[in-house]
Amino acid sequence: MSPRFETARFHVQSGPDSLFVRVRHILRDPVRLTARGGHVVERMRQREAPVEELLLLDPRTWDLVSAEVRTDTGKWVKATWRVRADGRDWWVVVGLGNALVTVIDVDPWRRGRGPDIVVDGLLYAKVDAVNAELMRGA
Repeated sequence: MSPRFETARFHVQSGPDSLFVRVRHILRDPVRLTARGGHVVERMRQREAPVEELLLLDPRTWDLVSAEVRTDTGKWVKATWRVRADGRDWWVVVGLGNALVTVIDVDPWRRGRGPDIVVDGLLYAKVDAVNAELMRGA
């Protein structure tokens, strides 16, 4: 099944800052994530993930890696966080409504700055403007 809308990914180190301020504002408190759906449950089982640890998002101790936005609206839809659990590094992808999207066991050196990261251009400017405006109203 294809996604209902197109998304683009931004990295915390290359901004836009307003997007990451917004993500941190939305996910500012520790929260228990919900893991519904066959995909996420199966991935956790396959990867032998420490489920209880990865379901407890704590933005004070987890590191924000990247955020995905809808390209049509510029609004955040998913964020990837890095956490060390069970002796391994994990990327935990969190969607709207505190939904766990997936977990990925990653090498400690991996930073998520691949070629698909948006670093400039019209979409970058749009996302910056949209999220700055949303934060003014927060």
